[in-house]
Amino acid sequence: MIDRRTMPLSSLRAFESAAINLHMGRAGAELGVTQGAISHQVRLLEERLGVALFSRAHNTLSLTPAGSRLLMSVSQGLDLIIDGARNLEPETVSGTLIVGCTQSIAASWAAQHICSFYEKYPDITITVREIESQQREIPRDIDIAICYGAPNIDDRVMTKIGAPVLYPVCSPALLNAEKQRIHLNNMSQLTFIHDGQVSWQRWMEKHGVESSQMHSNIYFPNASQALRAAVLGAGVALANTLETQQFIKDGQLMRLLNKPINEAHSYYLISPSIKNNTIKATIFAEWIINACDS
Repeated sequence: MIDRRTMPLSSLRAFESAAINLHMGRAGAELGVTQGAISHQVRLLEERLGVALFSRAHNTLSLTPAGSRLLMSVSQGLDLIIDGARNLEPETVSGTLIVGCTQSIAASWAAQHICSFYEKYPDITITVREIESQQREIPRDIDIAICYGAPNIDDRVMTKIGAPVLYPVCSPALLNAEKQRIHLNNMSQLTFIHDGQVSWQRWMEKHGVESSQMHSNIYFPNASQALRAAVLGAGVALANTLETQQFIKDGQLMRLLNKPINEAHSYYLISPSIKNNTIKATIFAEWIINACDS
């Protein structure tokens, strides 16, 4: 018999993640634990309830009718807990939150969502710290990190938040100045803007463009400076949709060709472990995840 005292809350959280992902490994990655730990928690819950929650036929995980009913109840219950936490006294969602992100994301997409978050939670002081692309070790004093490339996480939680694609972008004024439509075969008339991470070579190989066409080039050490040069009309840059989202919305940049390539790495959100988490970190993490989904 399960009551409030014996309810296995950690097993319920593991079950919800496994039920949504229908994959023990992905559930483990979402919660920052091993696949075996998720499987153990689910078996524990099934034994405690005396029912099978998953069907495991043909190496495919699916919910049983009992599992579907429990998922609905658990999700509703956890949502109520989160809503209750968000509506505590104001002092519980105050203080300092240290956010780490790369320079290019900090200068564009993240800046927009950090500012909108602050408008809703003005009692939380946000300090932004720069981290490098593909940085493996994230300092422990950073509460939340938006990372390009998966870092080492120790006991922290890592959530994949996106793998945006790369497009050529330039200033609309530059395109108007050329007075003709740009095609793959006349790209050579433009100046190619490079940064320290993105390779035009990979884009050209993907779309069958000869690299010998790149007669005019400008090289910058990072994407933030490269995008600024593109906004100023210096040439065409290659950047992902997160970095260019606000610039395109504001009319400062436009996609030159509908010819994308995949990013070499994905973006990940690193947040505190369950035992070290805070309400303000949880709220901010959800804010960023929802921004990626919108």
